Amino acid sequence: MKATLILCLLIGSLFSAQAQSDPWTGIWQFSRKPYAGALKSIEMQLHIGKPEMGILYPAVLTLKFGEFTGIYELLLARKNEYQLGISRAKYPLKQSPYKLGIWMWYLNGTLDMNNKKISVNRMYIDKSDFWMRGLYDDDEIYVHSKTFLRDFLYRDSITLSKTGNGQLPDSSVKRILDPGVKKVYFGIYDPIVSKQASIPMKVEDDERYDKDTVTLLHNGRALFSKEQITDRNRRMDIKLDSGRNLFIFFADNYGNIQPNTGLLHATIDGKEYGFGFANRSNAYATFLVADILYKPSQVSVAKAIPPVLPKTIEPAPAPVVAAPPVAKLTGKDTITKRLTSSIATFKVDTADVVLELRDKEIQDGDSISLRLNGEWILKGFAVKKAVQSVNIHLKRGENRLLFVADNLGSIPPNTAELRIRYKRETKVLSLSTDLAKNNEIIIDFVP
Repeated sequence: MKATLILCLLIGSLFSAQAQSDPWTGIWQFSRKPYAGALKSIEMQLHIGKPEMGILYPAVLTLKFGEFTGIYELLLARKNEYQLGISRAKYPLKQSPYKLGIWMWYLNGTLDMNNKKISVNRMYIDKSDFWMRGLYDDDEIYVHSKTFLRDFLYRDSITLSKTGNGQLPDSSVKRILDPGVKKVYFGIYDPIVSKQASIPMKVEDDERYDKDTVTLLHNGRALFSKEQITDRNRRMDIKLDSGRNLFIFFADNYGNIQPNTGLLHATIDGKEYGFGFANRSNAYATFLVADILYKPSQVSVAKAIPPVLPKTIEPAPAPVVAAPPVAKLTGKDTITKRLTSSIATFKVDTADVVLELRDKEIQDGDSISLRLNGEWILKGFAVKKAVQSVNIHLKRGENRLLFVADNLGSIPPNTAELRIRYKRETKVLSLSTDLAKNNEIIIDFVP
């Protein structure tokens, strides 16, 4: 009896030691007063769970300041031995008495480990339009508190110390890591099955070459690290591992034009897929994950059992987390096969909008077509140096404007400056389309 008890204790100790062998897994704490003499401290706890394949770490973040408590699920991705990338999505399990919403995007970049502590190493978002978003929502009595938390997320130095261990709740682990049960997008695309032992890949900039820098890992192995995207698109033929292949695509900076718009192409069984930061679900993200399954055929007398893939469940809408992007088929045969890059989303309070188009560079014969909510309103529209106006009428709710390149002009890609005028407001956007990519603008008309 005593021998059995000792054996059980030894086995338990062995499993405990194995669970604690990963230096990232555990509970990490941080506390700081927002200013000298403040009565309240900002408290942060980051609980990091066991990694999947030693690469993807589920985590739960708790943030407290005075009356406020926020609890968020997020995904961390191993970049190297000393860095974990922070997912854009922070899914709110609880936010009370107000919401931080899109400001959670400011907590991005990587967690860097040094001397058994981890620090936040941000990629600063300083050219966005959401700095003031939500400040006066809920109740204005919380404006002061919100401002401190927004500034903390945006720029405060954060270094966490490990205070303990413990397992994450299974519900959080499954929601973050398992494509079959997730209801929000944490950066992992739905699995794609490959019959090929190797697949060609290439990396390019989805917008324009503006010194965007990226890193690509395959099952934890670096294919390249911190490479600037240029006109010499990186092309590779990647040999797949048997089973699951996780390709982690990191944005290392935001280039000269925020955000990073790096695009990873993969050709799988004759079909082309794109995984890109220009997709609105990945805007300002630190990383995205392409999940490719490869099962080599095996000769066996046993009955062959086909692999069971997790079912894709569409994400439930959430104010902070975007819907998961689809690895869209690309091609140059038809417009519907092109990648569609969302370049703006905003609200208006009028149905009548004026679009003003011009070629702000050199008039080189660019021609575009425009579709509103699935119906063509312009075809073969020549973009000229002089401003040309188009009046459109929006429906109530979401409206989708799709800009399609008819040609590339004499100087690819097809580019134009677009001004959107409504009442006394004006938005100025840059269009950049080609024969493999469309631009889309989403306008929400709320009277």
